[in-house]
Amino acid sequence: MPLSLLRKSSENAEKETPLSESVFTDLNIDQILDKVCDGWDEDVRSLYASFPSCKEDEEYRRAVYADIRNDQVYSALFKYHSFIKARLDYSSKIENAYELVQKRVWYLRVIYTYVSSLVTLDADLKKAQLRSEGMKAFSSFLSSYLSDPGFKNLYSESTSLWKELSDFHVVLSYDKGHFTITNGTAPGAYEKFLTELFPGEKSVFDNPFTDTEYYSDLEAEIVRLFTRKNKEFFRKLEKFCSDYPSVDNKELSSVESEMVYYLAFAAFERYMKKQGFEMNMPEASDDKLSADDLYDLALAITNTELGKKVVSNPLMLSGDESFFVLTGPNQGGKTTYGRSLGQLIWFSKMGFSVPAASACVPYFTDLCTHFSVEESAESGRGKLMDELVRLRPIMDDSRDGAFVVINELFTTAANFDAVEMGQRVLRKLISKKCRGIYVTHLSELTEAGTGVVSLIAEVDENNNQTFRIGRSMPVEVNTVNKLVVKYRLTYDQLKERFS
Repeated sequence: MPLSLLRKSSENAEKETPLSESVFTDLNIDQILDKVCDGWDEDVRSLYASFPSCKEDEEYRRAVYADIRNDQVYSALFKYHSFIKARLDYSSKIENAYELVQKRVWYLRVIYTYVSSLVTLDADLKKAQLRSEGMKAFSSFLSSYLSDPGFKNLYSESTSLWKELSDFHVVLSYDKGHFTITNGTAPGAYEKFLTELFPGEKSVFDNPFTDTEYYSDLEAEIVRLFTRKNKEFFRKLEKFCSDYPSVDNKELSSVESEMVYYLAFAAFERYMKKQGFEMNMPEASDDKLSADDLYDLALAITNTELGKKVVSNPLMLSGDESFFVLTGPNQGGKTTYGRSLGQLIWFSKMGFSVPAASACVPYFTDLCTHFSVEESAESGRGKLMDELVRLRPIMDDSRDGAFVVINELFTTAANFDAVEMGQRVLRKLISKKCRGIYVTHLSELTEAGTGVVSLIAEVDENNNQTFRIGRSMPVEVNTVNKLVVKYRLTYDQLKERFS
């Protein structure tokens, strides 16, 4: 079976389907990925475009990431990744090099970096206490690959040639319009030497073998002199390049690309922890969905940059409880709380740590979202029809057992109709063994039936938002009172205005 850090079985890759773009935008995961992928290659983002195809792969990734977020393993893989980037840089120089001999030296450097980085990684992983099936399999594969006679020969020859090249030192002399080059060392600096001979000209020597693939006419002549002085070395180098035209290993290359999936997120997690935000691995659960100090990670990123605090909240669904119905005043944190629940499920399904002090997350077949949007002139449909069209896939039988985040559905319908349709949606989703949260201003939805848990966005004694979310039946008078005060419609305020 092909080696993979993302999938327990290669057959599972074919079963993965791309996530809906609405999931990324509704939950602000696109904003989080902007931060996660910042500084990494452009193709990294595509690794986060789909969920693992099954529970088995979710657990597989979670175990791999638990290993990789360990400081020792993270440092080893991050160091190895830096070598991968160096190899790619050296390989690009081969294409741009002027001379064949220069191309061969850069190729030697590619190979030497390749073999030495693998030997270093193997030693580092053997020191670590790996627990995941994926990382153990990779470490075992690496040890086996390095013990192969072919690799041993490659390592021995490339290391020997690179050491020989590194030990070369040359003395450049100038006399009566002629340069001479000899092996050895001498006092004096190349820069001073050139500045005195050619004032105003380029006075920094760029080694065409280790610094850059580009060089001046003088440096080109030095290369030719150096080559003629060391013919035996360059004969060995030519043979080496002929004997090893390619060293790529298909399985190793595949794992290298998958490795970035974890490294980018682990680097991001370290950044968030430095800002004071907890992120922890969720525990698997059969039916309990819970979290302590759950927060909106996208909001945390924004508020960190603005120097603002983020309010965290608890979460608990267990037993026969299926759906939260969250009501409360506008701007009270309802949508933020709904997003934080969706993010919890997304990160858990991807195998990562979650934005909470602790969490228990059962397996969900999918993650679906439906947020209210403005009426689309392009679709030619009214807002209500547009909402129904977007809701239909979520109600399909293929989404049984999913986690669903709904935000302000049926806002253009009459209140009675919105309640009736909203309750039907909730009952249908609960019958499909879905769980989720329904953010709404319709308190009547809390009466949809068994499995519905009422939450409210709390206010303090002065009717100010606290952004705390708690279990309670809706208290509409709080919202009404707040609006009355806001628009100066209390008895005292009216009396004052008309006096």
